[in-house]
Amino acid sequence: MNGVHKEIMKFKLDHIGLIVENIEDFKKIVRILNPDTVTTQTADPIQKVSASFVRIGEESGVYVELLEPTDETSPVMNFLKKRGGGLHHLCFEVDNIEEASKMLVKEGFAMVTPPVECSAYDKNFKRDCIGVTRIAFFMMTDHLLIELIEKGT
Repeated sequence: MNGVHKEIMKFKLDHIGLIVENIEDFKKIVRILNPDTVTTQTADPIQKVSASFVRIGEESGVYVELLEPTDETSPVMNFLKKRGGGLHHLCFEVDNIEEASKMLVKEGFAMVTPPVECSAYDKNFKRDCIGVTRIAFFMMTDHLLIELIEKGT
């Protein structure tokens, strides 16, 4: 590498996104498995979804995100109609969403949504942040999205 130290970008699995028709119905099942880790359902008007998170395991920092479209114009409505819901995306936490986004594009990932604010994430986890959490979406294959998240501090 010509003596140049190349910094490795860290991607930490944050959550696995599932599209569901009705979050409350799904949460009934989840509460049996892990009742103390379900967050309050929160709407995101930008993404036109309502979301709730469930932690996987007792000590894991990884969550399952349950996403329900809030109306017919929601970006996930088509996914729900075509597939009936299911695995939608993998989300990775990054320290710098701008640099991570550039790297993914350079590696051939198609940017679907550039970095945007996602205050609903902070509300969902009752996080009091100075900076707002930001997210971006990339197409990894024809059927799986990758989400990046840079959490507000």
